[in-house]
Amino acid sequence: MNVILTTYQGAFLGPIARVLGRILEAIYSVLELVGIQNTGICIILFTFIVNALMLPLQIKQQKFSRMSSIMNPELVAIQNKYKNKKDQASQQKMSLETQAVYQKYGVSPASGCLPLLITFPILFALYRVIYNVPAYVGQVYDIYVGLAEKMQDMGVTVEQLSKFMESPTVIMTDAVNHAKEIKDVAKVNLNYYIDILGQYNKEAWEALGDKYPSMANEIGRVSKDASHINYFLGMNISDNPSVSNFSVMIPVLSVITQIVSTKLSMAGMAQNQQNSAENPTAASMKMMNNIMPFVSGLMCFMFQIGVGLYWIAGNVFRIFQSIGINFYFSRMDMNEEINKNVEKKKKRLEKMGIDPNASVQDLKNQKTAGKKQEKKTNVSEITKNVKKNDYKRPQNTKYKEGSIASYANMLNRDNSSGDKK
Repeated sequence: MNVILTTYQGAFLGPIARVLGRILEAIYSVLELVGIQNTGICIILFTFIVNALMLPLQIKQQKFSRMSSIMNPELVAIQNKYKNKKDQASQQKMSLETQAVYQKYGVSPASGCLPLLITFPILFALYRVIYNVPAYVGQVYDIYVGLAEKMQDMGVTVEQLSKFMESPTVIMTDAVNHAKEIKDVAKVNLNYYIDILGQYNKEAWEALGDKYPSMANEIGRVSKDASHINYFLGMNISDNPSVSNFSVMIPVLSVITQIVSTKLSMAGMAQNQQNSAENPTAASMKMMNNIMPFVSGLMCFMFQIGVGLYWIAGNVFRIFQSIGINFYFSRMDMNEEINKNVEKKKKRLEKMGIDPNASVQDLKNQKTAGKKQEKKTNVSEITKNVKKNDYKRPQNTKYKEGSIASYANMLNRDNSSGDKK
């Protein structure tokens, strides 16, 4: 069965990873019912389903990008207008004019960031699940649990198990570090052993069998079961890609699919944003889009094939997603969308009691005036309370003679007698 302690325990990403882990476990269970026990296929289907759930956010992001491409000439013109003006007054004017452009089109600068802020944690959590499948799928966990118990009974430490991997993964390093905190091997959480065994490749299993010949049969059985679920198209997804065999196709396909995905995602955007030499942001984005596919290809050699498979599946999904989104937006009248945005913003401002036809400067002045009025009211309340308290001085006369309190009370009595006169 799946034990929650092997899952990623981060305060923020941890709960997201556990939800995604439930989805992966459900996929595995359904495939198992039809006789398919393969984590490679699970990873592909899992990636498709999670990306499909995030599709509304992607559509919103693409919509903002297309709106930005329409606004971009006006924004660039404002930047050029104040390009060499660094004084505070000019910077304030530039900010107001930029806000006026966003107000004109009925969008907020934060609209493009919100979908990314939501999707990034999901993607990072998704990576943690893919990288440690046994921690989230009970059926996979059960493959390793028997051997892990026997290794622990023999006094083998988590650190010793990790030595059989030529290049320990992040999951293995975390397991070793946590296990080191407990001196008694018998009290070490069994899940740390499974974290190590779940990362083993073919060479590690062979080395483990050679080291413990008395356990050779058990190790061979677990290795065979693990290989059965981990082999995909002749590749063990626990291995790292190599240029000497077919697994080299993982980095190659990662590069190709990401290039195609990027090209399609940018295809529907206006050329004035993509190719404007005056727009440094667009130029930086274009350079990043050209470099990142090759960076991800190189990174594939550093991680297990399963991670590369996840990247490829995500790219393939985004290729079809971009085709669908481009077709969707090609039939959309952006001017009509702009008008809808403007109307929505007007209604929102009216509900807030703000004049929707007011300029950005007017709105800023209203906010400033409101803050001043609030501050003035607070000061008036404080003054009023102070005046009230002036007539409620304590008349305690029991003070030690010669003390500061006695002199202060003497002044109070003098003032009080003066008030009565």
